[in-house]
Amino acid sequence: MLRSAACHVGGGRSLKAFVVDDGIPPDDKQRVVDSMPANASVSWIEPVRENFKGLPLWGRMPITTYDKLMVAEFLPADVHRAIWLDCDMLVLADLSELSTRPFDHSSTLAVQDVLVPLVSSRFGVSGYREMRMDPGAPYFNAGVLVIDVDAWRREHVSESGLEYLRKFRDSVFFWDQEALNAALVGRWSALEPTWNWSATLDRLSRPSERLRPPKHGEGRVVHFNGSLKPWLIDDIAGLGIPYFEYLDGTAWAGWRPTQTLRSSLLGWYGSSRVRRQLYPAEQWGIQLLWHLAHR
Repeated sequence: MLRSAACHVGGGRSLKAFVVDDGIPPDDKQRVVDSMPANASVSWIEPVRENFKGLPLWGRMPITTYDKLMVAEFLPADVHRAIWLDCDMLVLADLSELSTRPFDHSSTLAVQDVLVPLVSSRFGVSGYREMRMDPGAPYFNAGVLVIDVDAWRREHVSESGLEYLRKFRDSVFFWDQEALNAALVGRWSALEPTWNWSATLDRLSRPSERLRPPKHGEGRVVHFNGSLKPWLIDDIAGLGIPYFEYLDGTAWAGWRPTQTLRSSLLGWYGSSRVRRQLYPAEQWGIQLLWHLAHR
């Protein structure tokens, strides 16, 4: 992700990356630094998680997911605008456009989630009724966020998100994403869907959804969200080639995941029409796991 991001910063700009360090070994840190082109620098942030005690977790997600809530607190005081990128992404377009995009009286720019389009949607903001939210308020995917850091500090976004998580801990589904949607409802503006295009999940949206997912190849930032990752499966939705082209520009050049029958089948399934038909069953299974985790 960092290599592809650094390769897509135009206009003579440079990339100053702040990476939340969740125990990355020193040798790997150096390899990350060595992987960056001359226009990029990397700083490491050691997270402070004193406020995370008792936050809800279930399934495969570690406590690290909540570091996103603390962006405004983690960043230096002289940083006023930031672009958050999840690590399971591939940048394919110039990020400079996001560095100058106006906020339009909001504090955050994000992409409306295709599969969870509204706060009242399944897996949306579980406490929207109690918080008296408009059920038609849009819900965003938190993988790409353009953040007015000063506004997040001024409006206490981190505190609001943490307060929501504690109040609704027994009904929270998508962790930090749900908390941010609760904290920022009515205070974010929409980016074009191509700025956070899911390699597999966007193609699963129903034709009746009012958001049209981008056509294959239109994504400016590709998100490998869900469980199908390119470091597990070497070709996801035809995006394996560009992913490994950028990987080969890093200190991990030449590395490839081990190909197995299981990974081949998962790779086919992830981008097939069969998955569109079976996706409701996937959602049911995820919800069942959530209920089992809260028993």
